[in-house]
Amino acid sequence: MRLSCFSLLLATVLLVGLANCVAAQTETATRPNIVVINLDDADTEILNEANIAAHYPAFQKLASRSIRFTNAHSTTPFCAPSRAAFFTGKYAFNNGCKIGREGTPQENGFQGGYQRFKSLGHDQNELGVWMRRSGYRTIHIGKYHHAGFDYLVPEGWDDFSTSLGAKYFNTSKFSNFTAPGIQGPTGIASTGHPTKQNAYHHDAPKRFPIGHDHYITDFERDETLIALQRQFQQRPNQPFFLYLAPLAPHTPLGKDVSKMVHPKYAHYAADQQLPTTDPDFDEGDVSDKSEMIQRPPLTDLEKGYANRLYRSRLRAMKSVDEMLEAVVRCIDDAGARQNTWVIVTSDNGYALGHHRLMAKKTPYQRTSNVPLLVAGPNGQQLTTPTCASHLIAHIDICPTVLELAGVDRPNDLDGKSFAPLLVAPHRDPPNQWRRSILIENWNNKFIGGRHVTMAYTAERFHDSIHIGWANGQHEFYDLQSDPYQLENRFNKLATDRQAALIHSLISFRKPRLPNATITSPRPNQRVSDVIRYTGYVEDNRVASEARLTIKSATTDRFFNGNSWQKSPIDLKIRTDSDNTSISQWSHSVRVFPDNETGSDILVSSVTPIDDEGNSGTPVLVTHSIGRDTVFATFSPSTNGSVFKSDSVELTGFTPSVPNIQVDLTVMDVDTGKYFNGESLQTKHCTLQPENSLGPNWSVSLELPSGRYRGSSLARCGDKQQRQPATVYFEVNKHALSSRRN
Repeated sequence: MRLSCFSLLLATVLLVGLANCVAAQTETATRPNIVVINLDDADTEILNEANIAAHYPAFQKLASRSIRFTNAHSTTPFCAPSRAAFFTGKYAFNNGCKIGREGTPQENGFQGGYQRFKSLGHDQNELGVWMRRSGYRTIHIGKYHHAGFDYLVPEGWDDFSTSLGAKYFNTSKFSNFTAPGIQGPTGIASTGHPTKQNAYHHDAPKRFPIGHDHYITDFERDETLIALQRQFQQRPNQPFFLYLAPLAPHTPLGKDVSKMVHPKYAHYAADQQLPTTDPDFDEGDVSDKSEMIQRPPLTDLEKGYANRLYRSRLRAMKSVDEMLEAVVRCIDDAGARQNTWVIVTSDNGYALGHHRLMAKKTPYQRTSNVPLLVAGPNGQQLTTPTCASHLIAHIDICPTVLELAGVDRPNDLDGKSFAPLLVAPHRDPPNQWRRSILIENWNNKFIGGRHVTMAYTAERFHDSIHIGWANGQHEFYDLQSDPYQLENRFNKLATDRQAALIHSLISFRKPRLPNATITSPRPNQRVSDVIRYTGYVEDNRVASEARLTIKSATTDRFFNGNSWQKSPIDLKIRTDSDNTSISQWSHSVRVFPDNETGSDILVSSVTPIDDEGNSGTPVLVTHSIGRDTVFATFSPSTNGSVFKSDSVELTGFTPSVPNIQVDLTVMDVDTGKYFNGESLQTKHCTLQPENSLGPNWSVSLELPSGRYRGSSLARCGDKQQRQPATVYFEVNKHALSSRRN
């Protein structure tokens, strides 16, 4: 093939630049270069020693000179909050980015996403910023944050390129150093040298499409090589920090797992099957796990999907292996290996039917445990691979990078640098390296076709874990005797051990005011007779109470649970748990409009109160209640009452709607007979109150001694209350108390 003059000139320039680069790298002792490859949803299974040996030659070469940390965990095992924690070096409860995006039911009213990250000032105070300000050239390529990216180059990055959307083909990117015309991957992948088409462009930052014939991992591999070549040619004495975040092996948007694989690997390892011999796969008995996640055994359809996904994930990682090979070769060719650290990890692990669960977010080993390989520069490389079981958190990578780079560490980081272990991995006994780390989640997920809550905090120790769920249930696993987490031993522990674990868990977080969310009713939702309020409260210890205030926007009056009044009043709600840091709360109440029009706007607020009496910031939700709200409810004091005479007065409330009627049913629960106003009879019958025009109704009855169930049902024209209100009471003139204990 004949080369054009431009190609010859470019090749000459590159060779001269590389030669000068090698000389400069050899002669100048600079701070080390640091490369972090943060995979997306890669579990320890996919990068275990057997899989690496069988499928990934580049990873095998890297692993042969690496320390493998086998006990590394994501503190928030879910993409976006994990990355926010990574860059800040802080737990999600501390950095404030707890979810992927805001405003959807799945996120339970908590906060997160890139705009939240920026609003909290993290874009001005995170790992990239600290490295850049200390003199490092910073390069970001691949996945950044979820939800709300604003197409502005973040403060921490000199060279910045991010993928947009969880797609492997036909997607788009935003970059300040690559142009839409990038072609690839022939020459650059095999030689480490950019071709004419891959030459560096320094245009204004822009968003541009990636066609259906471009595979995102290959594209980002070429981008990485372009950035590195420019670095080696133009700034050979400046250290660089490369953060490379490929999409693989994340499931693609749309869940068609065939679309996550490069065509050349479409049939790779066709006989490879998902390992199903481990006892946690489709776990036989999950009755000892939290009710929040219990589900039937996996269906054949689910097992088939898990098997297909397993193969597709393995195949997608083949392209990541090629990316790693090209990046390492480029660094080697520039003579930079002698001064470069390479760290490979993942934002979270991944389950494929283990404990009958799929994907991430759970507190179990399959989803929290992440691969962590660290290869050092020449002179600090290991002659043989080393495994270390020290308890490492994903947030530890941030302070570790800072220490390796000689950059001052901010005082408020939660992570702990493991840089000393990279020099002497066996200096500190693994079980004494640190006491524990926190694993958290606020997001819901789908399990077995149903939407379930997944909020929890968990304290992970070196060889055990204690989980506190938002419904107040607890799990404890001894990982020495039960590595697959099959037997929840919490209820078998001594009472004082349970108390110690709970105290340790709720004492882990740093002090701050309690926080509350409202998950229902949704903002601006139209509600009817019964409003079910739900949400979450959390605290650094225990948020034990939620105080609900319901205000009419048209009259400025407040609902007290029975009627409207002028003075503010809170409805006090106990949370589902009094011994976990995140808890659910719920309260159902019948509310009627506070005006004669039959429609109203309600402004509801919830204030969290912790176990020390501290109150957090109220959260508000506004919704409408309209003319279609037709109901009759009993005064709450009626339920459970014991009347000491034959004369009984039943009272309740209805909305102020013209022509509303209330039907009451009073039944003796022991005989099944109905009261017709004079006596008990077998035939079903209803009674009408003397006054039912709203907002109050009442009826006086002469009932014989007995136990009764009362039901109220409102009607107005063609509208009828959906479910009758029900109370139980007793008539017993010999009773010693006016209320049942």
